[in-house]
Amino acid sequence: MWRKKIRKIIPFKTSKPLTLGIELELQVLSSEKRKLTPKGPLLIERAPSWLKQWLKPEAYQSMLELVTPVCQSIEEAETFLEKSIKTLENLAAQEKALIFASSLHPEAKPGEQPIWEDERYKRIFEELELVGRRFIAQGFHVHIGMPGAEEALRVYNALRPYLPLFLALSTSSPFYRGRATGFHSYRTKLFEVLPLAGLPRGFSSWKEFETVINILTELKIVEGFRDLWWDIRIQPTLGTIEIRACDVPGRLKDLLAIVTFIQALAAKFLDGENPPGLPQEAIAFGKWQAARHGLFGQMVDPVTLRKTSFVAIAHELLEELIPLAERLKTTKYLTHIETILEEKPASFKMLALFEKGANFPEIISVMQKEFWE
Repeated sequence: MWRKKIRKIIPFKTSKPLTLGIELELQVLSSEKRKLTPKGPLLIERAPSWLKQWLKPEAYQSMLELVTPVCQSIEEAETFLEKSIKTLENLAAQEKALIFASSLHPEAKPGEQPIWEDERYKRIFEELELVGRRFIAQGFHVHIGMPGAEEALRVYNALRPYLPLFLALSTSSPFYRGRATGFHSYRTKLFEVLPLAGLPRGFSSWKEFETVINILTELKIVEGFRDLWWDIRIQPTLGTIEIRACDVPGRLKDLLAIVTFIQALAAKFLDGENPPGLPQEAIAFGKWQAARHGLFGQMVDPVTLRKTSFVAIAHELLEELIPLAERLKTTKYLTHIETILEEKPASFKMLALFEKGANFPEIISVMQKEFWE
């Protein structure tokens, strides 16, 4: 039985519980035509030293990734993100470019964008071919600090059924190759065709987790955890749970609210209040609904095991999580989820503008301004 073939113990780095880390992938656009432009390497090169260490190359030169340090509070994360993004915007303006927060550029076409001159990306794209070239997309990842391996595994398993809700709150990719796709998160559908991507399995024990990782690494299917492109993953070397299911929110306030929502839910499960879980197929149903219908879709409630709307379950969870938010001092951020539920995520505004006749550069201009509102 493969579960018995454990050859290597995977140590888990202890972190202060519920500390935060955010990874935000951003588009670099030309300021004139609002199209992707390969100026990511130039912006990183010209960034001040305090910022340069937190900027990372991504798959394409028309993207860059902003990574926060480990943050003790959401206020710390907000301050860092606001200062960093505004600095990037100023740098971009000097190069006749701009920074845009969205998970798909509405007009990007496969093969048009140069990849970063990095051996890892060259190897990946050589293997992925057109499948990889189609994935000109951006993501938003949230790291939550965990005190140990068993706690990390418990929270990982408990958060998996809520991944569709996190996606539904963040959708920002309704267009692809110059057309409306019929989805609120088409990034999700592009991402799922990549190897080792999408909704991961649950694990019954840390030993089972170790065994799976050992098999994948020993067979050289992956080189490390960064090659597991799962919607949620345990990061033993960082001491975190990493939630990767979301689109890039179109507004900074939405992003911060989603981070605190995930953090409060993780706190609930870290305290031991775990739902019974869901079959993989039930979670996949919710993920499809989130990608296709956004907040107007449905998911299976892990507690009642009944289908319910994303809006209804978000309201119920908010009421339950407020005491935890008060403990974490994140209440004013968490309650902004109510605004997201009322005004809807960025994909709804983008589609509304499109239906009124706005072209893609006009939609981008409106959404870029809304990021700071």
